[in-house]
Amino acid sequence: MSSSDSHRCQAGRGVPTRRLMLAAALAAAALAGGCLRPLYAENTTSTVGGSVKAALRNIEVPEIKGLVGHYLRNELVFELDGGGAGEATGPKRLKLQASVQESIQVVTVDYVSGRADSAVLVATATWSLVREGTGEVVSSGTTITRAPYERSQQRFSTVRAARDAQVRAGKSLATLIQGQIAADLVGG
Repeated sequence: MSSSDSHRCQAGRGVPTRRLMLAAALAAAALAGGCLRPLYAENTTSTVGGSVKAALRNIEVPEIKGLVGHYLRNELVFELDGGGAGEATGPKRLKLQASVQESIQVVTVDYVSGRADSAVLVATATWSLVREGTGEVVSSGTTITRAPYERSQQRFSTVRAARDAQVRAGKSLATLIQGQIAADLVGG
């Protein structure tokens, strides 16, 4: 038997094993496929009654202090309502209470001028979702996001970059909070 014959025999023995592994992987995927449900589907039930999509539309978001809080509230209202495409609902059954804290971390410093070249805005939102009337906490958490920005010697460009970082931080916090609330509202 030559060396090419031995490779042919080994390759022949490997084909059924590959087919068997492929069949096992497809069978496992088919069995696990029934476990997954879309989060925002109309038939995904929530812990507060109805679908998760309907529960998100029933969340009232009062004013939140600060510029990051302002953009956080605006984005949450837009995202929770389904982008404004939702039909008008009755009184809100849930209320989101939130507060935002901001801090600046200096990343790099120009040693010649002693000025910061870049900074990172760290925004921390502490929030809780409560039922109206009973005050029962349905979901709560602390969400942190970072928004880097460049600082320059031109004062107004630095101010604008810092404001853009605050807007980005508010939008990022809204997306993270909305996802966490939706995950917490999913009923068994």
